[in-house]
Amino acid sequence: MPHTAQASASGTRQWDQPQQVPGQTGDVPSKRDLTSWWRQFKRGNAKKDEDKEPEKPRGIFGVPLQDSIKYANVAISLFNEEGESYIYGYVPIVVAKCGVFLKEKAVDVEGIFRLSGSEKRIKELREAFNSPDRYGKGLDWTGYTVHDAANILRRYFNQLPEPIIPLEFYEMFRDPLRNHQAQAVGPMDGQKESIGDFDMDDAIRVYQRLITELPPLNRQLLLYILDLLAVFASKSDLNKMTTANLAAIFQPGILSHPTHDMAPPEYRLSQDVLIFLIENQDNFLIAVK
Repeated sequence: MPHTAQASASGTRQWDQPQQVPGQTGDVPSKRDLTSWWRQFKRGNAKKDEDKEPEKPRGIFGVPLQDSIKYANVAISLFNEEGESYIYGYVPIVVAKCGVFLKEKAVDVEGIFRLSGSEKRIKELREAFNSPDRYGKGLDWTGYTVHDAANILRRYFNQLPEPIIPLEFYEMFRDPLRNHQAQAVGPMDGQKESIGDFDMDDAIRVYQRLITELPPLNRQLLLYILDLLAVFASKSDLNKMTTANLAAIFQPGILSHPTHDMAPPEYRLSQDVLIFLIENQDNFLIAVK
């Protein structure tokens, strides 16, 4: 049964509930391009693996996105202006399952993403999402809380070997806001003093270009999580999760660098970039359609 789009509290069009697919990964902008990209992706990996001995099944936690997506993926769909559904791309099962559950049950829960769940239940969820052949597909949330789901989602992102925005793009994503943080997202503790004028529209255009240049899997996952965080930020009067709070929590798994972990001004800049991306996420989704 096809899913329908959900509207956020702010009235923007949202991702529909993910559809299960039999092991594909893809790219924008058409079904033909999506199929072609997936075939090339699989063909390239098959050539690399044909001389290797069969590997034992792997999990998803701590595993590169490009590897785990081959066996633990879910299709995500969008609706065009005519109301027609189309497959935009593919994200990890754990992200899609947690995202849908949290959107349905937790947008008005105070402290969501900040409060801890049950370690016992989180361990069970990790095992479910980490185990072949289902990798959490068809998981029944009965007996689990929204805090359990929020914590397992955070842990997945934080345990990725490389952030969603690859290290080669790290400084490129930070440059548009460098020396303009207060002008871009408002004054906050730890920011460097703003220098010169800041052009909001120009910064959005730069980020639109950078996002389209990301590897397809990274771009699809980034846009999915930005949309999810924007939904919760739109209800911050109830859940107390402002864009600043959400950015502080998710920045390590989205935009970070190992050499800057102990440098407050550096991760303050990265958090401000993430705030800007969340607050303007509609512009980036439109740009890649």
